[in-house]
Amino acid sequence: MASPLTRIKVRSSGDLYTRPTLVEAEIDHVMGLSKAERQRRGREQDPASGEFLRPETLVHLLRADLRQGGDGSPYLLTLIKRCQGNLRGTIHPNVPQAPQLRQEILQEFSLAFTREVANGSDELDFFECHFNSAFRSLRTNMFNEHMARMRRLAPQLIEPDDERSDVDIAASGSATDIWRPQQGEDAVYLREVAAFIMTFPPDERKAIALCRIKGLTQKEAGLELGVDERTIRNLLARADAKLASIKESGR
Repeated sequence: MASPLTRIKVRSSGDLYTRPTLVEAEIDHVMGLSKAERQRRGREQDPASGEFLRPETLVHLLRADLRQGGDGSPYLLTLIKRCQGNLRGTIHPNVPQAPQLRQEILQEFSLAFTREVANGSDELDFFECHFNSAFRSLRTNMFNEHMARMRRLAPQLIEPDDERSDVDIAASGSATDIWRPQQGEDAVYLREVAAFIMTFPPDERKAIALCRIKGLTQKEAGLELGVDERTIRNLLARADAKLASIKESGR
């Protein structure tokens, strides 16, 4: 059985992060296999293979192995290889010191597991629910910090909705998909887009943070902000329309 998650997702209601049904089922199935069989499947890299495991499942297996005194093999190696492929496609070669940045992101990702075991935290619960979104947030935060060090981009951060929020507005992954380093925009354009988003009314920015970054449903975001689901839907629609307009105008 999959170990329960303990990280709070919605403060107002106390709701916890929950894994997607398919992820939960896959974890339950794999945890019922022998250790050797779990490790064998953990090495599979071909998405077309019936043995391929979701990254969320690999994170669970890795955490479980570390908590039991193991070294996380081969789950961490498999995740690192997948993340390496992601970073090759998202951190453009023209980014100053791109290889160093990719390595730093991978190191930070790996160290997060060690810190969790040492501190007994639940910071990695999000990775077991929405791995791609969680890794994108990590990647974008470190990308912005790196570019700031290079004096190429001054990050514009969204107002955090709680003390645990460390996600940059640039990682929103909105429906218009307006801001992503892998699309090859130059630093000036990235700065203009981030600055443009910061001109949105606070309620629109908060709706973006909750639904686009944290992955809450519109109903959950409404509970968090004390408004109904329709209000959240309208806020997101207005924000998406603005993002679409900046993409079309090329401003």
